[in-house]
Amino acid sequence: MSSKKFIRVRVKYLPQLFQSITSVEEEELVVEEGTTLNDLLREISRIYGNELDKWLLSEVGLSDGVLIVINGQLTRDLAKKLNDGDEVILTIPFNGG
Repeated sequence: MSSKKFIRVRVKYLPQLFQSITSVEEEELVVEEGTTLNDLLREISRIYGNELDKWLLSEVGLSDGVLIVINGQLTRDLAKKLNDGDEVILTIPFNGG
């Protein structure tokens, strides 16, 4: 009999867009060990519903309207496995001028 192991991941929602949907700036989620970025985004979508889901994932992968930063590194790798203590930031591209 194997028991499941869990990890803690801190998720930060940077732009006002995500904060208006989640009502929080950041939170700690407990997920199963071996969870991928895709799994995490699907769990966040499950928690907060369709409004957030349309911003995170498209039919072909990560939505173009979102940037993901894990521990200070920008990534689009949905298969990336998360580790205990990882910090995941969800943001959107900013236009400068």
